[in-house]
Amino acid sequence: MLTVKQLLLITSLVLLFVLRSATNLSAQVHQYRQAALHAEKEMQEARRLSFASEQYVTQIMKVTKYAPTAPDAVPGHDYTGDPRITASGEKVVPGKTAAAGPNIPFGTEIYVEGQGWYIVQDRGSGIGPNNIDLACSSREEAIEFGQQELLVVFKKPQD
Repeated sequence: MLTVKQLLLITSLVLLFVLRSATNLSAQVHQYRQAALHAEKEMQEARRLSFASEQYVTQIMKVTKYAPTAPDAVPGHDYTGDPRITASGEKVVPGKTAAAGPNIPFGTEIYVEGQGWYIVQDRGSGIGPNNIDLACSSREEAIEFGQQELLVVFKKPQD
């Protein structure tokens, strides 16, 4: 049978564990709220750009990443031809080069929600009219990113 002292000690330990878990949960909730606020601000800015100017168009698209210049890149999967050169003849720049379907002209500047500004300079056999593939540095990053539905802002070319 447990003494009162032992019972109080066990109860105290359980309470400490519960408090620690609640504190960790609270920190995670705060972090997710901050991320949601940031995403909401990005969406509002994208909508503002779209409505405030004839220069921008927005669209929700399926976004993926590819890593043609990664040391472990797979020919035929991550790239075809020279992995350092895009279909437009430009050099692949991870974090700046985007691949899109033929409906989006080379040189089009795009802003991808949460990812930043890119320039469409590449194509891909599996890239449809509602898809964007962003160049990145590693296959691990591309796989971790997966496939996401994101807001894409297109800067219309100047006539």
